[in-house]
Amino acid sequence: TSIISTKWRYLFASISTIEFDRYLLRGLTHRNVDSFKNFVDRLLKLPDQVSLDCFRLRDAISCNDGDHDFDVSGWICAALCRGVKEIDLDLENLGDILPALLFTCHSLVTLKLVAVGSEIKVPSDVCLGHLKTLQLRNSKFVGDSIHRLISNCHVLEDLAFIDCDFEYMREVNIQSPSLKRLVLVYDLAVFENIDYVVVINTPNLVYFQYT
Repeated sequence: TSIISTKWRYLFASISTIEFDRYLLRGLTHRNVDSFKNFVDRLLKLPDQVSLDCFRLRDAISCNDGDHDFDVSGWICAALCRGVKEIDLDLENLGDILPALLFTCHSLVTLKLVAVGSEIKVPSDVCLGHLKTLQLRNSKFVGDSIHRLISNCHVLEDLAFIDCDFEYMREVNIQSPSLKRLVLVYDLAVFENIDYVVVINTPNLVYFQYT
């Protein structure tokens, strides 16, 4: 559209789903990678844009090789400021780039995080009042972060912990009166010693998977 008519130059920015992954960068020169980074910056920060239904980053696009510094945290913030409903992140070093704004976003309905080896830092003022689906994979949690996160998602219906690390916790407390679906998956080849207690208090649960 930007080639056909100058009137349509920014028409592409009105799309409501944005997805980027590392495959987009394969075979690109350094100059083209910089152009890609600048394109994403402009796309997310153009004024007068429609709200986002879904924002997805996949396949370690957060990896910075010293030549290219992707502002992933800024991209996430820009999506949140556009009232995004679903965020799906599969990134390396995720725990270091998640903005605090992610945990206080009232527009979020679905949040999916894959963070191999990263600790998810949940701020004390977390509040996700409209979040219904929370899926966490390959993430690490310490202290009461899990309980704090779940207890401040007041309409949560679908919760999944897949290969998450609770190594330094004595008790994982899952309490939610609204929860309908709960999935707990552990890979014993990775987590040899599961020596903590999982407390589940979900009176409206209709589906439970424990693997």
